[in-house]
Amino acid sequence: MKKIIKNVLDIVDDVLKGITGYLKGEIILMSVTFAILSVGLYIIKAPLPLLIAFGITIFDLLPVLGSGMIMIPWAIISLITKNTQMAAGVAILYIVLVISRQILEPLIIGKSIGLRPLYTFIAGIAGSLIFGPVGLIAGPLIMILIKTIFKKRNNEIQKVNK
Repeated sequence: MKKIIKNVLDIVDDVLKGITGYLKGEIILMSVTFAILSVGLYIIKAPLPLLIAFGITIFDLLPVLGSGMIMIPWAIISLITKNTQMAAGVAILYIVLVISRQILEPLIIGKSIGLRPLYTFIAGIAGSLIFGPVGLIAGPLIMILIKTIFKKRNNEIQKVNK
């Protein structure tokens, strides 16, 4: 019985470390997003670039919708009001932000939670297919749990084989 409790506690400990790593990774991604937006908004001469960058960074935490919830309508409204320079600037900045996030997210989150970037990416995609937008977060967390259980199982097998 003590062995089972110890195994469960080890798994819980590893999962909590994974969640902490995930949160650290998200903070790093938010910092990168804020930096990209701040510089980009300053370059396109948007009013209050730091404040707007902060607001968009907070919205970027929402799975699927994210920064596009603000930037796409902003670009469209700018285009409708014939401010084509601002519309183009916001659209290009949004594209740069999306590409940067798509490249960096699996790398940073994967490193933070101890999974390979490809596995993190696949877990996020699988999670979103199964659970919807929440699955982008739940997928990697479930992957941490699976990794921890397999690691524990392999350690037990190695102990038996010795």
